[in-house]
Order: sequence, then structure tokens, then C-alpha cells
Amino acid sequence: MNLLFTCTGIMHERCLVKSPRAKRQKTDHVDRISSLPDPMLISILSLLTTKEAVQTSVLAKRYRNLWVSVPGLEFDFDDFLPSLEILEKLEETDEDLSEYEEKFVKFVDRVFEHRGPLNLDSFKLVWTEDDSDPIRATAWLDIVAKLKTKFLFVHIFSENYNFEVPDSVFASQLLQELVLHLGFEVITPRSVNLPCLKRLTLDSVEIREEVMQKLLSGSPALEEMVLSDCLLSFCDISSCTLKRLIIDGYHNEKAPEILISIPSLVYLEVRCWAMGKLKFKNLKSLVKAQIHFHDLSDDEPLFLTALSNVTSLELVLSVWGLRDMKDLLEKETTKFPTFNNLKTLKIGGWSLTHDFDLVDHFLLHAPNLEKLTLLHRERLTCSNLELSLGLGDCLDIVETTYEQNDKSASELAKIVETHFKTIREAHHIPQSCNL
Repeated sequence: MNLLFTCTGIMHERCLVKSPRAKRQKTDHVDRISSLPDPMLISILSLLTTKEAVQTSVLAKRYRNLWVSVPGLEFDFDDFLPSLEILEKLEETDEDLSEYEEKFVKFVDRVFEHRGPLNLDSFKLVWTEDDSDPIRATAWLDIVAKLKTKFLFVHIFSENYNFEVPDSVFASQLLQELVLHLGFEVITPRSVNLPCLKRLTLDSVEIREEVMQKLLSGSPALEEMVLSDCLLSFCDISSCTLKRLIIDGYHNEKAPEILISIPSLVYLEVRCWAMGKLKFKNLKSLVKAQIHFHDLSDDEPLFLTALSNVTSLELVLSVWGLRDMKDLLEKETTKFPTFNNLKTLKIGGWSLTHDFDLVDHFLLHAPNLEKLTLLHRERLTCSNLELSLGLGDCLDIVETTYEQNDKSASELAKIVETHFKTIREAHHIPQSCNL
């Protein structure tokens, strides 16, 4: 009897007094995010795509219009497409995507309608679908150009429709970075007035002579230009403000040569099939250069002379590019330049165990070289031999990266040994290890 009473009393007491664990569980369910100030919530929403940010409006009354204050908009047509399984069925029945295109267009239109004239820091639009007509994007870009946008990214491609970037984009007074990724469309601005533009990236775009001149003259603050897989139909790039130039693959059918004359250039990167059509002049400020090419297709290695002031050089060639270089170096009229300022050299891309001559030329003409990295390629494998050079002929092998059981690394080390008087220390580190 007493036992039953005691147990009942304990149970009653537990109902009246909440345990510490119960308090902790209740605390864990507190909505701390909603207690944050609006500016912080807006910063969190800015990490989402615009579609995701708009969807938060159903969470609570406070969120209903909070997304409108996000300073950036990001739209991707793929976010409005059905699952892969449904897409495959549509392709089998030859049905188009007009239903999803209509939803996408309506959504973007409504976003602009709700935002009104609020300024934008950034705008990103990705619309890549062969059977979709991106003509509506022209009106959107016209709106964006009036909202004092600082960053603009446009990736539009349609196999069956053409798209023309509106002139308003090239007259955005506060635009600082512009990225245009088009399906080899021609950009034809009537004029260019981008006083604040610092970085320009053109990807898969046809660039004609008059357009390149307008871009350079109309962008007085331009410091970096990236041309990726573009059709280059112009003859020269001349600028007094550019500090960085990157050419990552190009097509050149109409212009016989492209002269690059940029005295302010500090960094140059070229990755292409043929170097012959690129000519360099007046690169007196150049500090670092990375050159990767497959074929020289030229009579003189003029690009080396123009790069002779650099302190850091990366030169990666195919076996065909190496052959062209060797043919030129064997001519009596060819004079290999002296690299007095060169401290760091990364060179290779072919089997260095079979051909070390080009490396030798650099070693003989780079008296102040401190670090040498050899990129040895043997069929499908690639080895790395990193050397630290001291005064005179002294040398350290500080790091060797190679495929396990690759004998070429040790062979390469022996070849290097024959070209220097002493090797003070050697460390062979397999590629699978953490360096």
C-alpha cells in the first residue's frame, strides 16, 4: 500500500517539475534563424538561387517579401526542367519543352515585377537549351543594365535560335565584371561605354576587329581580359591598362596574325593549338607567363624574345611543338634570348629522358634561375621533378613526383645529374603520398 502511494507520489511530482532534459529539448527547438536581423537573413538568402530564395516566402509572414531585398539575382533554366526520366520520355515522343520554358519566363518576369527599381549588385542568367528561344532574355538584360549592376554573367546557347546581347549591356555605367558565354554568337555593340569595367570574360564568342577596338577604348579601367575558345577575327590587342591576359583556346580563320602589344601587362597565359598566329610586342612589365601549345607553325620563336623579362615562366609543349622549336633552334639565324630575370621555370610536356636539348638552352641562358620543375611525360603518364638551383652549377632535387613503379623518374634524375656538377640532396616522393 505504502509502496503504491510512494510511486504515485513520485510520478505526480515528475509531472509538476520539468526535468533538465525536457528544458534542453525545448531550447533545442527554438527558431534562432528567425530571430536574426533582416540584413543577416538577406545575406543568408543571397547564398541561394533566386528560385530557392523566393520559395522561402512561404515559411512565415516575415519572409514574404524578404527575398526582394537580396542584392543579386540568379536564374538557371535547368532548375525549371523536369526530372531526367521525364526528359528522356519527352525526347522519345519528340515533345518540346515549351511548357517549362513558359514557366521559366513567367517566373523571371514576376521576379522583376515584384522587385521594381531596386538596384542590383549581381545578375546571373544561364539558359542553354537547343529548342528554346532565349529572346526574352534581351528585355531582362535591358532591365538589369538600368539597375546599376556591378557583376553580370550571361550564359546563353541555343542550337536553333540566335541571341544578340543588347547594346544596353555595353553602356552599364557601374559594371565592374562582365562574363558573356555564348554559342559562337557575334557581339555587335554600336558603342561601348563601360567606365568601371575591370574584368571581361568572353567565352565562345566571335570577336571582330571593330568590336575589340570598341571594347578596349570604351573600357578605360579594364585590368583583366579572358578569351576562352573564341573566334578571333581581329588583328591586334593594344592596351595601356590591361594587367592580365588569358587566351584559353581560340579559333582564327580570317586574321593572318594577332599582335599583342600591352606594355602594362603583368601576367600572360596562353593555351592553344598553334602559337604561330600570336605575335607579342612591348611586354616590358611582364612578370609571369604560362604558355601551352601543340604546334608552333611559325618561322621564328618571337614569343620567347618577348617574354625574356619574366621572373616566372611555364612552358608546356607537345612532341610536335618540341619538334618545331628544335627545328628553329638548329637554324643559324635563330638567336635564343637571355632570361636574366628568370627565377622559376616550369618546362616539359614530352619525354625528357629522350630529349633534354630545350631545357639545356634555358639553363645556359637563365643565369639567375633558382627553381626548375621538369614535367616529364611518357605516353599516358606524367612525372614531376622539382629542382632547387643554387649559385653556379649547384643543385638540389627537392621533390620528385611520379607514378609508382615508374622507372622514367630515376632515369630523368640521372640525366639531370649529367648536366650539373653536384646534387646535394634528393627526395623521391610517390604521387600517392601527401606532399
